[in-house]
Amino acid sequence: MIKGILFDIDDTLFSHEIDQVPKQTLKALDKLKEKGYKLGVCTSRIAAEMGRFPRDFLDRFDCKIIGTGATTIVEGDYFKSYTIDLDKAKAYTKYFEAHNISYHYADVNGDVYYWGDLNEVNNGHWLSYASGNVKFKPYEDEEVTNLFYYHAKEEEVPEIAAIDEGALISSWGTSGNICAPLVDKSFGLLKFCQVFSFTTDEVCACGDGGNDDVMLQMAGIGIAVSDAKENTKAVADYICKKSIEEGGLYDAFVDLGLVEEDHYEMKMFCFDNDSTLLDHGNHKFHESTIKALETLKEKGYVLAMNTSRSYEELYNIPKHILDLMDVLILLNGAYIVKKDGVEVSYIDDAIAKQIIAFFDENDVHYRYCTDDGKGYLSVDDKERAALFDRLYGIIPAVKKYEGERVIQLLYYAQGDLREKIIEIAKGCECDRLAIAGEISPPHKNKGEAMLEVAKSFGIKPQEICAFGDGGNDIEMLQFAGLGIAMGNGAKECRYAADYVTDRIDEDGLYKALVHFGFLE
Repeated sequence: MIKGILFDIDDTLFSHEIDQVPKQTLKALDKLKEKGYKLGVCTSRIAAEMGRFPRDFLDRFDCKIIGTGATTIVEGDYFKSYTIDLDKAKAYTKYFEAHNISYHYADVNGDVYYWGDLNEVNNGHWLSYASGNVKFKPYEDEEVTNLFYYHAKEEEVPEIAAIDEGALISSWGTSGNICAPLVDKSFGLLKFCQVFSFTTDEVCACGDGGNDDVMLQMAGIGIAVSDAKENTKAVADYICKKSIEEGGLYDAFVDLGLVEEDHYEMKMFCFDNDSTLLDHGNHKFHESTIKALETLKEKGYVLAMNTSRSYEELYNIPKHILDLMDVLILLNGAYIVKKDGVEVSYIDDAIAKQIIAFFDENDVHYRYCTDDGKGYLSVDDKERAALFDRLYGIIPAVKKYEGERVIQLLYYAQGDLREKIIEIAKGCECDRLAIAGEISPPHKNKGEAMLEVAKSFGIKPQEICAFGDGGNDIEMLQFAGLGIAMGNGAKECRYAADYVTDRIDEDGLYKALVHFGFLE
């Protein structure tokens, strides 16, 4: 029976890709805490390197084991520190200085001292981790828990190891963290057990890198994150199916029965269309998707399609699919079709004219939409026409802008040119897509439009489940009570979601609905 969970921090809890702890990971920690599990971290970081993390994140942990097991902190107090032999510490630092190898060391008070080339430590971003809390001086005779050295030559690494063959060194390339003999992350796990009177079988350990292997092997359950080192995966009992940014750790604890999946009471389902409902790989709606929509409709849920398409661009969507929808949220919310009529919002006329003038001056091709429900291409662009034909089964008419009221603009520009366009469109909703950009009226994005529609049905945000795959779906997923990203979705969309399902060509939408109990 598991009673405690011990985590590595970097790229296990904290994602360096998004520079934060993913929201699903925080949710997992809170659920584990509520269930009464003791939570701990076991990291190679030392005290000075912990200040970068938000206080409310660190406060979730009952025990912090730092310096790769050298120091244990419980409720803010140092429980125990294990130091490197004084003579060995002198031998190491003498070698480093003689060979001009930069190093820093942590003493038993948590203070940190650095010697060597400042560029070395800055290139490794260590000072940013330490929040500048570092002093500069060579080692004298302090009691130290950890010695870190930077970028030794390959032939120097075995010479460093030979100074104390009993010491444990965690290596990253030709840099390393030296601890006292027997002190490593398995030792840290034993200290975690000692603090809370657990056996090792009662602990679940999570990690990603080489120095986590011994911890995962010793624990009752060892969890490796999805992009862990291969040797770490080899010793794990469970390998996360998704990245930590996509909620991989949260799913692991659900799969292992340590926490329960949330129960949702939904009244409305809101779907992006392209690459969420409609699979552009084979230009069709999968049978599982159609069945899911039909069953949800039969159950009495409100269904909404939420797309950046114009009304005209719904051409290749079967009438049966459209008839299942209670509302069509088009052009990212600027054009809403309900059973009792159409609601239209416009970009300010002066701003629209200014943007389009800039397009024309800089030869930016675009599609503009007017309140006749149609979109018009600014020029006869065969490449764009072919793209519309492939995606929507229709090619918009080519027509020069003549001062009409504009609902939305889709333009083809990237880089600095796109940023200039966004500056001109200040106040409007601006979405960055892979090959294009979208400009909609103020506050007309998929998320706010979804909430507006839901309110008209008397539905609260927490009663909405939303599905999407693109960057312009992020607000929709964040505003919904349950936001689900398709496995084929853009990275930023997947990271914003509460749950990431399988790809559209793997029946991801249907599987997610079954996973949460909305379908049997």
